[in-house]
Amino acid sequence: MNKLNELINKVNNSSQNFDVYAVGGFSRDIILKRKYNDIDLVVDKDVINYSKKIAYSLKSKLINLDNASKTYRIMLKNNVVTHIDISHFMGKTIEQDLQNRDFTINAIAFNIKYFKNFKEHLILNDRDTLDDLLKYKIINTVSLESFIMDPLRMLRAFRLAAELNFSVSQKTLKQIRSNAKSISKVAYEKIKNEFFRTLSVENSTIFIKKMDKCGLLSEIFSEIGIMKETCNKYYYHPGGLFQHSFETMKSVENILNNLEKYFPENFLDIQQHFRDDNVFSENITRSGLLKFTALFHDNAKPETAKFERGKLHFLEHEEVGAKKIEKIMSTMKFSKKDVEFVTLLVKQHMRPSVLTRSKVITRRALLKFFKNIGDNTADLIILAMSDWHSYRRLNVFPKEILKFQEKSVREIIKFYYELKKLKPIPKIIDGNIIMKKFDLKPGPLIGKLLYFVSEAQKKGKIYNTNEALDLVFSKIKHMKLYKLNYDR
Repeated sequence: MNKLNELINKVNNSSQNFDVYAVGGFSRDIILKRKYNDIDLVVDKDVINYSKKIAYSLKSKLINLDNASKTYRIMLKNNVVTHIDISHFMGKTIEQDLQNRDFTINAIAFNIKYFKNFKEHLILNDRDTLDDLLKYKIINTVSLESFIMDPLRMLRAFRLAAELNFSVSQKTLKQIRSNAKSISKVAYEKIKNEFFRTLSVENSTIFIKKMDKCGLLSEIFSEIGIMKETCNKYYYHPGGLFQHSFETMKSVENILNNLEKYFPENFLDIQQHFRDDNVFSENITRSGLLKFTALFHDNAKPETAKFERGKLHFLEHEEVGAKKIEKIMSTMKFSKKDVEFVTLLVKQHMRPSVLTRSKVITRRALLKFFKNIGDNTADLIILAMSDWHSYRRLNVFPKEILKFQEKSVREIIKFYYELKKLKPIPKIIDGNIIMKKFDLKPGPLIGKLLYFVSEAQKKGKIYNTNEALDLVFSKIKHMKLYKLNYDR
């Protein structure tokens, strides 16, 4: 709090002749004693010059965030908050500003000159505001026009409820149902931000379900509407493909929240893996992206469904589905890394099932699997497990099969992290040396010979280039491909 006091003092020192109020999320979060990442300020006049003045006093960069609302952002480095957003009153007075806010829990303000004892100077939109925030913990709109003013607020209602562990009032849910179609007016980038902030919360599927009941999911993703329209007889779940997809996403969340139960030997490794979000876009976490993948992993089943000899098949639905989700994500302006992650998992989501069909999974098959999937191995394993778990309540598969599959993927994960923790084996030979020494041409044979060398190294049978060459010679001689005398 001391650092925040220092920052607010600097802002106050540059705020003479301006009426400046803390509003929205910042005022809400300090009342709730929650962690805050940014400060929202509104000013009574000349917002651009005021923003420049504050940025200069803080020696920070100023960004024009939104021309329409005249909102500016000051980016801070190594500070108690990451940024300060500044905009003009939404109205002529602070009271009018609060009347134009989205939800009652955000319709709270105080003049920043009273920061040290702000609780005594709170300005509220109505007397129910603090009850909604502190007593009932509920999301209520400020007015009936809230979603008409800004349709994005419909998604924000669920995101706030998820992040704060609040509920959305029945009155607000009814308003969302009435206005759901207007979400199409909102830019995809803004939709993506709110949707993925919701997905990043540990119990997000509760809110995604409510979002769907209000009609928002089908309006955002036309593919979900298609999933719902598919004939239920094509799928085991009574609710058809959408129910299966949603149950898979729910299972992903359950596994991520109970890693120690499902992966007792490697749960710490997997926890660390899911903390690494640096490769993805802003507000997109690895866990959120995996849940999103689960929701769309079978998106191509409707167009690939085909009966052959009395059985239903979905031939190449993985490949077709990967192309479809790539198109969806490109439209929504996901980053290249985000798209690569999801398309890989959709394309490969049947691989673990294929591996576990065999009672004995060979080391060679696993090494090939790890090579193809790389750092996304844990993600794909959890997706596959979740796919299987989605059928648990339906008793489609014997419990013995599910137990065997779980045991198999636990062993796969264990071996994966054992390999990952091994020190890299020094390279003692390469394909060029082999081709030159034995006058061989490029091809699959070179790869096989390098594999033999690598395996011998791991087992401690060879340690240097000469020993590797001896091994290669013995192999190609055994294959009857080398008739000349060998002189190393």
